[in-house]
Amino acid sequence: MLAAVERELADEAFVVVGVHSPKFPSERDPGLVAEAVRRHGITHPVVVDAGRQLWDAYAVRAWPTLVIVGADGRIVGAASGEPDPAPLLLALTGVLDQQRAMLSPAPLPLRPEAGPPGTLAFPGGIAVGTEAVYVADTGHHQVVACAPDGQQLRRFGTGAPGLRDGGQEARLHAPHGLAVHHRTLYVADTGNNAVRAVDLDTGQVRTVAGTGQRGRSADGSGLATAVALRSPWDVAVTAVGELLVAMAGSHQLWGIVDGIAAVYAGSGREARVDGDLITAAFAQPSGLAWSDDAALYVADSEISAVRRVSGGQVTTVAGGDLFAFGDVDGNGDDARFQHPVGIAAGPRGTLLVADTLNHKIKSLDPATGRVRTLLGDGTPFDASLTALEHRPPLPLDLRSTAAFREPEAVAWTGRGILVVDTGNHRVVEVDPATGSARLWLGGEGQTPPRARTSSIAP
Repeated sequence: MLAAVERELADEAFVVVGVHSPKFPSERDPGLVAEAVRRHGITHPVVVDAGRQLWDAYAVRAWPTLVIVGADGRIVGAASGEPDPAPLLLALTGVLDQQRAMLSPAPLPLRPEAGPPGTLAFPGGIAVGTEAVYVADTGHHQVVACAPDGQQLRRFGTGAPGLRDGGQEARLHAPHGLAVHHRTLYVADTGNNAVRAVDLDTGQVRTVAGTGQRGRSADGSGLATAVALRSPWDVAVTAVGELLVAMAGSHQLWGIVDGIAAVYAGSGREARVDGDLITAAFAQPSGLAWSDDAALYVADSEISAVRRVSGGQVTTVAGGDLFAFGDVDGNGDDARFQHPVGIAAGPRGTLLVADTLNHKIKSLDPATGRVRTLLGDGTPFDASLTALEHRPPLPLDLRSTAAFREPEAVAWTGRGILVVDTGNHRVVEVDPATGSARLWLGGEGQTPPRARTSSIAP
C-alpha cells in the first residue's frame, strides 16, 4: 500500500520514514531489521525504535500506525490500521498543496539494501509431494521443485513480481505457503493477495482465488476469483480437494469449495478466543498442517500459539496470547513460542513448529500439548559468517547451539526434517536419528553446523 503511494508521489517533496517499534524481543536486533527491509523490498529509510521512544512521543497504540508530519514538524493527522491508498493520497496531496512553499523537492541521498545473492532469497514455505519437494523462493517470486536430495528440477514463475497466469510467462509475488494435492501444487501468493494453482504435468499456473487487490471486509464471500483476499499466508487441502487458507491479514481461515470463497473460521477480531468456528478468533494465522488425528492445526503467529480446528470447534493446544510470548518448553498454556510461522505433521503423530523469532524448531504432542525444543538454542545463527568466527569448532549439537535465523517453515519427509532457514536463504536437512545436518538447497558457500551423534527424534 505504501509502495503505491510512494510511486504516485515520487516527484513530490514527500518521503516515507518507517519506524520499527518492536513487540517481540528478537525484533530489536538491527541486523534482523535490516534483513526484513531487504526481504520486503523497502526502499525508504527505517528507524529502529528499540526502546519505543518514538512510539511514546507520537502516542502510538497499535501496529501499524500512520502519522502525517508537515514541513514544520507538526502532526497533521494519524490513523492506525492499513488505510486505503486513495484516501491517503487525497490527504497527502492536500497537505502538499498547503505547504508547498516550505518544501524542497530535492531527493534524499538514499541507498536501498541490496538483495541476497544465491539460489534462494528469504524462502518462506515448503511442501513434500510424492515425486518432489517444493520450496517457496519468496524473495525471487518463484517456487522451486526439487528432487529428494535437494537438486533443482524446475522453477515456476519468471522471477519478476506480478500476477500473470500461464506457463513460462507466469508471475508470482512473494509466495509463501504451499500444498500438494494429486498433480496440483497450490500456492499462497501473498504479495498478490491470491491463491494460485500449478499443474505439475504442464507447468501452467492459474489463479483460483483473489483479484490481486487487498481485501477490506472480514466477512466477504463469493466467486473465488472475484473476492479480494487479505494476505493469504498458507494453504491446506482436504482429502476431497477443498482448499483452506490461512488469511493472516483478516485473522481468519477461509475455505474455497467449487470455486466459491468464504470465511471458514474466525470472527476477524485479532485475539485468542476459543469456541465455535464463527465466534472463535485468531491473530495472524500463518501456518496450517493436518495431523494423524485428522484435525487442522494452525500456527497462530501474533498470539504465539498453536490452535486446533476440529469438530466445528477452535481450541488452543499450546502457547500464549497477544502479549504472552517467550521461549519455554512445557505443556499447554505453560509453553511459550515467539511468533511461530510454520507448522507441519511430524513422525509418530507429533507436530513440528517453526518457532520463528526464537530461531528454533520445536516438537508438539497434540494429544498432551507438550512442547519441547528440537533444534536451536534461541540465538540467531548467521550463516554468512564462518563457524569459527562466532562459535567453537565443529561438530556441534544442534540442540545446544545457534542453528537457524528466523526459520519460517519446516517439513517431515519420512526420513528427515527439512528446515526452511529463511534468514540464511537456505534449506537445511537434519537426520533426526543422528542429529547430523547438511545444506539441502541454497546457502551457497555456507556450511550448517553438524551435530554430535545423538537422537533428536521428536
